[in-house]
Amino acid sequence: AVVSTQSTGEYMGIKHVKITTIFPHFTDTGLVNGATVKLPALFPLLDPVWVADQIITATREERNELILPRATNYVILYMYLMPCEVFRCFCRWLGNDLMKTFQQTRTHKIDED
Repeated sequence: AVVSTQSTGEYMGIKHVKITTIFPHFTDTGLVNGATVKLPALFPLLDPVWVADQIITATREERNELILPRATNYVILYMYLMPCEVFRCFCRWLGNDLMKTFQQTRTHKIDED
């Protein structure tokens, strides 16, 4: 999906449109209330104001991608170096199960019609 998003404009001949793809780690908003992080020194819940500032800066600098926090870049590198199942175990060890502590914030049920 990321590659197709970045190449769609070129393929369609659209000029003067810049795309910055954003990959933020979990941001400390109401969506992740009650979530805990296993390694907060490496992968903290990100401050939404800081994330917004980083996005604005990356957009102004016309960067192709923004990956937050920077430590995530190393995880992506390991993703390409490890077999898939080993990488999944590695992610679980890093604490990539944040949503297990997720608490629903809505007071009403969402209909699944």
